[in-house]
Amino acid sequence: MGERDDLHEPEHAQLRLPKGSGRTSMASPNRGIAFYRDSAVSVVEMALDSDTAFVVLLLLGLFLLLVYAYVASIERVLEKIGFTRGEAGAILTLTLFFGWITIPMFPYDGWWVGISLGGGVIPIIVCSILLKSRRVGVSEGLIGMVIVAVITYFITRAEEGVGIVAEFPLAFAPAVAAGLYSVSTFWIDVRKAAPLAYFSGVTGTLVGADVFHLQEILSFSPPVSDGFALLSIGGANIFDMVYLTGIVAVLVGILIFWAERQKKKLGFERVVAAWERELESIPSAKAAEPEKTLRPDRRGRLPP
Repeated sequence: MGERDDLHEPEHAQLRLPKGSGRTSMASPNRGIAFYRDSAVSVVEMALDSDTAFVVLLLLGLFLLLVYAYVASIERVLEKIGFTRGEAGAILTLTLFFGWITIPMFPYDGWWVGISLGGGVIPIIVCSILLKSRRVGVSEGLIGMVIVAVITYFITRAEEGVGIVAEFPLAFAPAVAAGLYSVSTFWIDVRKAAPLAYFSGVTGTLVGADVFHLQEILSFSPPVSDGFALLSIGGANIFDMVYLTGIVAVLVGILIFWAERQKKKLGFERVVAAWERELESIPSAKAAEPEKTLRPDRRGRLPP
């Protein structure tokens, strides 16, 4: 009888969308929860990554700031020990740009023993100039060198594959000893104490650490099987213990003199303040009333 086909379809037939329409007939609640969960995890990971990057950049900035302050203090120290600003700048420039070059000296049992230009040669040249110009006396310099060398020898040790090492708190003991020795020798004039501190720190550390432990280092097996291994004295350039001790020793001396000057200044200010308080307790000349002078009149009578 010509019945329609849709009469035979189920009563609750679903609407079917054509393929490629980009939509589905029914939304899945689990899929939405998973989407929001993945989004939240991604946001947390991005926040953690940003915090980590910020901390890394902050630490890097602090490290670069400390390096800059240390390099700037080197020029200041060179001026304190008697060099002009131009000479100090030239020494610092040579140290930074050519200080990583190692000059070979002699071979020994699979080792090539050399000395760094920045961490060894330049500090030795500076010490020689201090002696030649008599900014450092021979007797004072030798005594300071022996004191620092003995301390340096006992706080350092030779480790295979590493070199000469010292524990972190004790690594500054030679610099402090050199600074205290120079200050005790020249308590009055810092211009004489600073060159002595630098000379004692550099030469004493060079002898106590590198020279006294050289035989121990050479007794180790070279790290390479073919050819020679290079052993560089002062190879860390401005961060080597030889270079660092000389700079820190002068800074210690400057700090001690500054503290003593501040102490004297504060003491003088207290004396001045006490003197001013004493003056305030004394009546001034303007406040004091002068005594009346009695003079007779023309008739010879005194006023009442």
